[in-house]
Amino acid sequence: MKAIDARDLCKEYHFQQKEAGLRGSLRALLRPKKTIVEAVRGIDLEVEEGELIGFIGPNGAGKTTTLKMLAGILNPSRGRVEVLGFTPFAREKAFLKSIALVTGQRSRLFWDLPGDEYFNFCRTVYEIPDHLYRRNLQELVELAEIGEVLRTPQRKLSFGQRKRCELVAALLHDPKVIFLDEPTNALDLLSARKVREFIRARGRERGQTIILTSHIIADIEQVCDRIVIINQGRIFFDGTVHELNQQHGAGKRVRVVLNGAVSDRQLEKLGKVIHCNETELLLEVDRDHAAQVVAHLVGSQSVKDISISDPPLEAVIEAIYRQSMPG
Repeated sequence: MKAIDARDLCKEYHFQQKEAGLRGSLRALLRPKKTIVEAVRGIDLEVEEGELIGFIGPNGAGKTTTLKMLAGILNPSRGRVEVLGFTPFAREKAFLKSIALVTGQRSRLFWDLPGDEYFNFCRTVYEIPDHLYRRNLQELVELAEIGEVLRTPQRKLSFGQRKRCELVAALLHDPKVIFLDEPTNALDLLSARKVREFIRARGRERGQTIILTSHIIADIEQVCDRIVIINQGRIFFDGTVHELNQQHGAGKRVRVVLNGAVSDRQLEKLGKVIHCNETELLLEVDRDHAAQVVAHLVGSQSVKDISISDPPLEAVIEAIYRQSMPG
């Protein structure tokens, strides 16, 4: 059984257009003009159990709408979707006990309750057996490094500590599928790294399926094995980071550190010059000719260090966003 199986998944929103002023209000009342906005347009998505997936796209691409349909918060306008064999929007109790949804925009914690009391509340809500609750709580608290703040009211914790408490609360009942919407939003670098490590370690350890949306490329690079890129409500790429670079990467990056000054001013013939100063050069070259470029540089320059790498993931994804824009 697949963790997620969606076919031709669509979501439309209907609203009435209204012109400005009293006349516009009367016209909208007497002769309403409806407008349809397609937030999600025919998405097909298959996810196996245990996959860690980055679900990314620009603002308004349809990421959160899709996530909410998968979690059962929104009903699709068309198409079908199953999560763990359940129809999400039916909101069956067994389904709700098998998933978790954490968003970066809204906290699920009670402001004045300390973590240990809120976790006990979750135990009651999800009907977690005592032995499972004690085991999971100990493991999660240790992994999230929040042992010292369990008795501290949430309002007195840092944002990063609250986020880690929220993740612990979401995972106490051992969900099989976890939906994370901007989990590191507004976190500082250290807190964001701890959250990423927590998510990946827990997903790997328990074989949980994780769907993560984020505008922060580090979230995707450090947590996910597979990337799904969505724009204008449609999927434009689905594959691994390596496949993304192979299919959409403009080329290879060749970085050269020289013992002296650059002696050849015709380097632009080798590729696109990204950066150049007296002793350091960064070129973007055709990936099929990277070896020849390196050989030329070594033969014509006094090379101290040289390396070949794929372009930054952020640059590749940005290029896909531009390609998928209408017009």
